[in-house]
Amino acid sequence: MVLDTIRTRRNIREFTNEHVPESALKLIIEAATWAPNHRNTEPWRFIVLTKEGDMRKKVADIIKDWVYQNVKNPNPERRIANSKAAKQEILDAPAFMYVYSIQGQNDEVTQENYAATSCAIQNLMLAAQSIGLGVGWSTGKPCLANVGTSVGAEPDWDIVGALYIGYPAAAAPTAKRLAVDDVTTWH
Repeated sequence: MVLDTIRTRRNIREFTNEHVPESALKLIIEAATWAPNHRNTEPWRFIVLTKEGDMRKKVADIIKDWVYQNVKNPNPERRIANSKAAKQEILDAPAFMYVYSIQGQNDEVTQENYAATSCAIQNLMLAAQSIGLGVGWSTGKPCLANVGTSVGAEPDWDIVGALYIGYPAAAAPTAKRLAVDDVTTWH
C-alpha cells in the first residue's frame, strides 16, 4: 500500500557496495517524471554521475575543496578530515545524482517549477523504497559547492538536491510524526 511506503521511507546515506543497475535508476527517474507540475512544464532535470566515472571524481574534488574552504572549524586537521570525508561519501555512493529545476518565464512559474521538482524527488524516493533502494536527499555540501555547469547544468537552473542512492546497509530507523490534529486547523 502507498501509505506503508510513505510511512517507512527514510533518508538513507549508508549503503552496501551492491551495484545499482541503470534500469533501476531509469525506473525511479520515470516515477519522478509523473509528479504533478502546474502548466505541464516538466521542470525537472536529472544528472547521474556514474560510480567510476571521471565526472564523479571531478565533482568529489570540487566538493572536497569547497568543504575545506567553508568548514566552520578553524582546526586544520578537522578541516582536512571533513573535506576528505565529504569527497569519499560522493565516491562511495553506489549511485549519485543531481536534480535541478528549470526557471519559468516569471517568479511565480519558477517557484511552481521548484515545488514540482521537489514533488518529483519525493516520487523518486517512494519508487526507490518500493524496489528496495534507499535514497539520501541532500541540500548541503554537494549542492552548496558550485558544480552546476561542471556537470552540464545550465547556469540558470536551480539545484533542488543531490541524491545518494543504493541498497541500505541497515534497516531504516523508525520515526514518529505529529498527530494530524496537531498540524491542522479546521474551520
